[in-house]
Amino acid sequence: MKNLVALLFMISAFVISVFSSKCYSGFSRNSTTCNVSETECLGDRCMTASQYSYNNGIVYKSILKSCANDTMCGAKGSMLVENGKFRFFMNCCIGKLCNTDGYQLPPEDPAPNGLECPTAYCTGNLQECKKEKKMNCTGSMNQCFEFRGDVTDPGDTEGNFSVKGCISSDSCKFNFDSAIGVSEIKKKFVNCYTLHHDKGNFSE
Repeated sequence: MKNLVALLFMISAFVISVFSSKCYSGFSRNSTTCNVSETECLGDRCMTASQYSYNNGIVYKSILKSCANDTMCGAKGSMLVENGKFRFFMNCCIGKLCNTDGYQLPPEDPAPNGLECPTAYCTGNLQECKKEKKMNCTGSMNQCFEFRGDVTDPGDTEGNFSVKGCISSDSCKFNFDSAIGVSEIKKKFVNCYTLHHDKGNFSE
């Protein structure tokens, strides 16, 4: 019995050492650097996430360091609306306290990709924004989207937003729930969709 207990203890220690590690953890909502501490993780992957947001002429850059999983690793995305832009990149590494890298975003692809989406930007209400224009999507932004909600930006300014524009698949998958610098206080509506061109008309 003692041998069995000892064996189980050795196996548990081995499993913990193989499948757990430490990563640097910390974030800043409006800076490319952050203060970090060490945190225990349930795996061996660490992450540094970089985020860029532009809203009505103001640029915010945010950074997050934490534990990671396969879903997060390598994710990058972008979103474009009439008066704003949002980009992020999640860079992962394997090993104890390996996420020592700094703020980084892959180069932006400004080339039009053939998709055209409605774009609109309204503040002060949670109703659908009707001030629509057409926008040419670029790079990996392969879907259209609409978002309505109460949001706080990296400058701690809270407001109701109703926006439409272009978005990439990863941005749609994570949306504002996972944003570093943008905090959702209340989400009323979010929808990502693909438009199909048919004889000059667009339909879902």
